[in-house]
Amino acid sequence: MHVDGVKKSMRLNQKKQILELITTIEEGTDYVINRGASNTTEMMQDCINSLVFFADLMKEEQKVRSLIENAIHNFELFIDGKGTDLLLKKVKKAIKDIRLYIINDVKTEIEIAFMPYKSSMWDSLESIYREAKNDPNCTCYVVPIPYYEKNEQGEFIKFCYEGNEFPEDIDITLFEMYDFENRRPDIIYIHNPFDNYNKLTMVNPRFFSENLAQYTDMLAYVPYYVAGSSENKKMNLLPAYKNATKIIVQSNNTKEGYISNGIEPHKIMNLGSPKLDAMIIAKSEQKEIPFYWEQVIKGKHVILFNTGIADLLSVDTWFEQTEQVLNSFMDYEQCAFIWRPHPLTEITIKTMRPHLWATFEKLVSKLKRSPNIIIDNSSDIYPAVTVSDGIISDYSSVMLQYIITGKPVLGLLSEDMSKQDRYYYSDYLGCYFVNQDVTVSQFVDMVERNEDLKKEDRVSRFKKSISNADGTCGKKIHHSIKSEVMQQLSNV
Repeated sequence: MHVDGVKKSMRLNQKKQILELITTIEEGTDYVINRGASNTTEMMQDCINSLVFFADLMKEEQKVRSLIENAIHNFELFIDGKGTDLLLKKVKKAIKDIRLYIINDVKTEIEIAFMPYKSSMWDSLESIYREAKNDPNCTCYVVPIPYYEKNEQGEFIKFCYEGNEFPEDIDITLFEMYDFENRRPDIIYIHNPFDNYNKLTMVNPRFFSENLAQYTDMLAYVPYYVAGSSENKKMNLLPAYKNATKIIVQSNNTKEGYISNGIEPHKIMNLGSPKLDAMIIAKSEQKEIPFYWEQVIKGKHVILFNTGIADLLSVDTWFEQTEQVLNSFMDYEQCAFIWRPHPLTEITIKTMRPHLWATFEKLVSKLKRSPNIIIDNSSDIYPAVTVSDGIISDYSSVMLQYIITGKPVLGLLSEDMSKQDRYYYSDYLGCYFVNQDVTVSQFVDMVERNEDLKKEDRVSRFKKSISNADGTCGKKIHHSIKSEVMQQLSNV
């Protein structure tokens, strides 16, 4: 109901439909004015029918209903030959007033659907969600979507749904219960760009970017990773790049990379990565950790050892390097180590490197018996980040994110990965590298002594290469995307 002093609210997409109807009525009225009454009776009746429909739609808005009824009355007088073109000008004025009232006096509600698939990648959307959640004009739904794991032949071997693994304060909507086809959310955020072009996993086809784009006017793709570098600007063109309305990128270099690969510049918004927001929050937040962690790390310096899947797939010596580092940790009784393998490590080995599986299982079994090593397979990386004093990592998004904490970073990267002639999406060259600066044991000793001579240079270089690396990325993405969809009202 419309109550005095209270403005009715209306979904953005409903407003657009109403404004499109108003535009049609305006065009019909202009047609009648230009052609005269004798040739336009049918058009006038169409306008009246549209106004009657409109009046029923706005029956709770007394002011609008009165304007519509006056417009209908004037049309009917004109049809009966009881007035001049002045009546039609009054109709045009009434319709203009209705348009302005709908735009300015009816509160716009924006429905936003966040559609993550892996809970461990939620940090690429979380700061946007929290900003939108606090926006009184927005209604947010977090709809984790199902996916399938594949075997080496590309066959589905497991149905996966991680909706129960998200933070407890996130209100989860079951994907079966969210009818986006009929709700047509004003904004949909995704972080999976692959559709059916991923060898390891595939989201349910209902949630392919190609399909989602048909049911929203704003499909926003936010990468699930922080990008480091590549040999050149060439990149694989994934489905979401084509289907998304907007693509959020982390830096100007990343934007230039997309453009050089044929992505339209107007699609790309250089606003940073929400994953850095998450890392900045983790610096100041006290994260709850498992009880047995406390027993292992008590009174010790803690090294986080992170392994991704990029090197697993591209470096032949990945397993030997990983095993060597983990074995060396067993000799450091005065330190504690948290090994965090990428969430897709097991399925990647089973699918893409099956000859390593038995050896990998033996390594994991041995590490579980070590008193100073924790294996972290949880979906939330940030407890490990919070308690750690430094990180050793192969090339991965986590290594890049960790730079923002200011803690020491040792990269297990080949010499090629730090050459000056690479194309850098972010500047990670202020890190320590095993091929340049220090060995793993030297780095561990350095962390124990609380030494970090490269800290200032490392953090400064990285922040300069990334947009909004100050924790404001989610805020700026939300307000920029919201502004884009609100602008759609002005274009109707």
